[in-house]
Amino acid sequence: MDAQSSEAPDEVIRLGGPMPTFIRWMLTGVGLFACVMVVVELGRGLWPLSVFSLFFGFIMAGGLSVGLAFMVFGALSPDEQWEIRPGCLTLTVARGRHRLERQFTPDDFEDLTVVRDDSGDGPDTWHLMARIRLDSPKLILPGHEPVFAGLVFLDILASPLKGWRERPRFHDRLRSPSLTTEAAAHKALACFVSAPKRLQ
Repeated sequence: MDAQSSEAPDEVIRLGGPMPTFIRWMLTGVGLFACVMVVVELGRGLWPLSVFSLFFGFIMAGGLSVGLAFMVFGALSPDEQWEIRPGCLTLTVARGRHRLERQFTPDDFEDLTVVRDDSGDGPDTWHLMARIRLDSPKLILPGHEPVFAGLVFLDILASPLKGWRERPRFHDRLRSPSLTTEAAAHKALACFVSAPKRLQ
């Protein structure tokens, strides 16, 4: 009997995944608590009207925007997963019954790099940062995808802080879920840009 030879299957690297339900409930609860406390503690400063009403109004607006942001993020932020194979990146974004899936090849990106994030209080994390070519049909349009409704609303809540400038209609930059080491990030990048293996 002749033996059939074949190469090892392509490596698959998966990043991200669903946010745990208890974390979603915790974020939503913290946001609701913040909103209630702001109204209960500062609401008495609005009425009867006085020279301080406007001051309390600004504080309440800021507190409510923060509380609402926690609630929206906890309840509506989508889950994101990257599945990396040689020559192929599958991006899946899902929330509830809404789902978006895109498959990218290296030719779809203007550039793809490894970046470090040291903004948190804990250890540094590493990410793949990709920029989709502007002439690619795979550009993501958040305003046309229901799965991004929560993120669009968060952007509206943050507008007073960021300024009321016009928002881009498309999303051409992708940032992967975090990796714990730089070596793992470079391994994921090398896997994506490598050529897929073919069975003999």
